[in-house]
Amino acid sequence: MNIIFFGAHPDDLEILCGGTIAACVAQGHKAWMAVATNGNVGSPTLTNAEIAAVRKSEAEAAARCLGATGLIWMDENDEFLFDDERTRLKFVDAVRQAQADVIVTHNPNDYHPDHVACSKLASDARILSAVRLIKTAHPQTPTSPELFHMDSIAGLRFEPQFFVDISEHFELKQRALQSHQSQNLWLKSIFNTDLTSYVQIQSAFRGLQTGVRYAEAFVQPVYWPRKPVSLPFLQR
Repeated sequence: MNIIFFGAHPDDLEILCGGTIAACVAQGHKAWMAVATNGNVGSPTLTNAEIAAVRKSEAEAAARCLGATGLIWMDENDEFLFDDERTRLKFVDAVRQAQADVIVTHNPNDYHPDHVACSKLASDARILSAVRLIKTAHPQTPTSPELFHMDSIAGLRFEPQFFVDISEHFELKQRALQSHQSQNLWLKSIFNTDLTSYVQIQSAFRGLQTGVRYAEAFVQPVYWPRKPVSLPFLQR
C-alpha cells in the first residue's frame, strides 16, 4: 500500500506520526513524507535561505532514518501556507507522485494556521488526484485515496479514534527527531521547550490511553464515497 503523510513543516511528521511511518515501513508499505513549507523563518541567527537549506537537509536525514520511500519537498514559505490554485495543484501532484492509497495529514482543528491550511489542502487533494482533466506533472491516481488525520500538537482539541502502538519504533522516532537539530535549538530559544522530552510525554500519554507504552493517535473524518482500508496497525 502507498501512504502519503503531509506535514506543514519540517519535523511535524516526526513529532506527530514518526512512529507510525516506521511501522508502515516495517510492514512493507511505501511511506512518502511530503513537507509543505521550508521552515525558512525558524532560526534565531541564520538568514531565510540558510535556515531553509538546513531544514531541508535535516528533513532528508529524518526521512532516511524512518525508511521513507521518498521526501516530497514542496518549498512553500513558512507561516504563509495558503489554499490557492497553485498550491492546491502541488498537493494534488504530490498525491499522484506517491500514487497514494491513503493520505495522512494534520487535524483541521490544530492551533497553527499552517497546520490547518495543510490539512485542508491535503484533504481537498484526495478527490482531485483522481480527476483526469486536472493536469499536473504526474498522472492521476486510479481512485481517490482514503484519508486520516493525525494528532495535534500537545493533543489540543483532538479526540482519538484510532491508535498505533509505536513502542517498538519509539527509539527510531526519537532518532529521526534528533535530525532536526536546528528546530531543537529554535524551540529552546523561544519557548524553552525540549522537543525530545515533549514528544516522549505525548507518546506516553497516548500509550496510556490505549494500554501500551507509546502510541500515536488518529481519526478518520466523515466523507463520502469511502471504502474500507486494511491498516492492521490501527487499533481502536
